[in-house]
Amino acid sequence: MEGSGRELVDYVDRSLQEEEEFHFLRFEFLQRLNIAQLQLDLVRLKSNIRRSNVLSNEDKQTLHTKLRDYATAIRDYKELRNKRSVPKKEMRKRRLLLQRYFASHGLGVDDFHSHYSYFSEDVDAHAKIDPLRQALMRRLPTWFTFSQHEKAERKKEYSEGKRPKEVSAPVDRLARFLIAFTGGSFLIVPMVIMSLDPSQTKSLITVSLAVLLFILLLSFGIRVSNVETLVATATYAAVLVVFVGTSSGNTGGQ
Repeated sequence: MEGSGRELVDYVDRSLQEEEEFHFLRFEFLQRLNIAQLQLDLVRLKSNIRRSNVLSNEDKQTLHTKLRDYATAIRDYKELRNKRSVPKKEMRKRRLLLQRYFASHGLGVDDFHSHYSYFSEDVDAHAKIDPLRQALMRRLPTWFTFSQHEKAERKKEYSEGKRPKEVSAPVDRLARFLIAFTGGSFLIVPMVIMSLDPSQTKSLITVSLAVLLFILLLSFGIRVSNVETLVATATYAAVLVVFVGTSSGNTGGQ
C-alpha cells in the first residue's frame, strides 16, 4: 500500500511538472454499463409495480434511490463527455505512461484502454476570440503573441512555443490595424478601379465582386451576428451604389 501511494505521488508530481493539463480516463465502458444497469433495474421495478398495481413502502424507497442514481449517472456521463478529448495518437502514449507507473499492480497497457479527456479552461475563451485574432495567435511567434502576464504565468508553455490563451496587446493592435486597413481598402480599391476608364458594365461588375468579397470576409474573418452582417453588407453595397450612380451621371454629362 505504501508503494502504491508513492507511485501515485510520483505520477501526479510528473503531471504538475511536465503537463499543463491533467489527463484522466473517462471510463466510457463503465459509465455506459452503470447507466444500462440502472435502466434495467428501473424497468424491472416498473414492471413489478404495473403487475401488482400497488406501490409498497419498499418500492417507494427503491424508486427514489434508483431514479436519483440514474439521473446522477446521466449528468456525470454528460459532464465527462463534454470535456476535451485527448487526440487518438496521444492515447497510446497515455496508456504506456500509466502502465509504466503502475506496472507493480499487475496492470498492462490494455487495462488502461479508455477515452482520455482533460479540462481546458481556454475552450470558452478561444470561442469568444474572432478567427482573425486566433489565426494571428497561431501563426506569429510566441514572443509577440504572449502577454507579459501570460509569459510569467505559463513560463514552460511559453518556452515550448505553445499557443497563448489570451490575446496580447500587440496582437490586438495588429488585428485592429488589419481590420481598419482592409475596411479602407474595400472602399478605396473599387472606387479607383471604377474611376479608371469608367463604364457602367465595369462599375457593376466591380461592385458585385467587391460586395461578394466583403460578405466572405464578414462570414469567415470576423465574428459578428446575422443582423450585424446584414446591416454591414447593405451599408457597404449602398456606398458603392451611390458612387456608381455619381460616376454614371458624370459620364453621361460629358
